[in-house]
Amino acid sequence: GKFVGQFGTEGSGPGQLNRPLGITIDIAATGLVYVSEWGNNRISVFTSDGVFVRKFGSKGSNIDQFNDPFGLAFDKNGLLYVCDHYNSRLVVY
Repeated sequence: GKFVGQFGTEGSGPGQLNRPLGITIDIAATGLVYVSEWGNNRISVFTSDGVFVRKFGSKGSNIDQFNDPFGLAFDKNGLLYVCDHYNSRLVVY
């Protein structure tokens, strides 16, 4: 395919990525791009143009934390499912 662009730089600040492993797009509702980050133990959210919107999660085992989030996907009802690898669970938002 033809290269059309990229977004994100390496790091841990807002809009930066550290070992991104999964991506999904909320096509049904917002069109936002959700990226799981193994290195930052969080999910970062961007517009389709690469503008940073928000992030959620941190390292840990509490309900609002991740331990190496991997794959993620939206279902037809708009729920976001995140594979929380080392916490051995599937988290639903």
